[in-house]
Amino acid sequence: MNATTERVDGTFFQDLIQPVEFVFIRHGESEGNANGVFQGLLDFPLTDRGREQARLRGQQLRSLPFCSRSELVGLYTSPMGRARETAELIAETAGFARPLVVPALTELDTGVWTGKAWADVRSEANELWPRFRAKSWAAIPQAESEEALYQRALLSWSFLRDQAIEHNLHGVIAVSHAGFLQWLFRVTMGCKSWFPLIPVQNCGMFRFKVEPIVNHPAYIAWDTINEPLPPSL
Repeated sequence: MNATTERVDGTFFQDLIQPVEFVFIRHGESEGNANGVFQGLLDFPLTDRGREQARLRGQQLRSLPFCSRSELVGLYTSPMGRARETAELIAETAGFARPLVVPALTELDTGVWTGKAWADVRSEANELWPRFRAKSWAAIPQAESEEALYQRALLSWSFLRDQAIEHNLHGVIAVSHAGFLQWLFRVTMGCKSWFPLIPVQNCGMFRFKVEPIVNHPAYIAWDTINEPLPPSL
């Protein structure tokens, strides 16, 4: 990553030689999600519902134009089990190669609330709860800092962009987590604080289009934000 990079903008993509679509997907429902637990770096497996969500998303991806040639699509995943299994099911369903694990795509550390349930923290931590509502994870002791998350998001984008260039990809798909997806989104706006938040549902999909312009910064656009799963295909 260029040390001078401050945000993911048109200049960031100026070395691309062809249009590329970057797709970010949250993992399917995990046992932690089903139980209302702050997972952070704890590794909960997918539920059966989460596995079905991943397969459904894979079916949808297979039908998109930029996925018509699977060898020109790169699939990447957080190392955590719930994301990795989601990516593997997407690959199996859509006919992509096995996903490459990218450590930088992992979930944020949720600090002292890791493993706790929403209902419990609202009743146990009366002082922390309003601070969390006002500052999100910046208010929680031992949680990953905003600056660390911003830099990790820049690093992730740099890696994915470079993969697109090196392998001549038309599509780059990355499976990550609700907390970290916030930062993959906000670095494209240069936003360095938690708010405003964006909704990220299980297997929600974000599509970011990049179109190079010779001798100019690339055209970039968030085409879809938190696209829900289709009811059926």
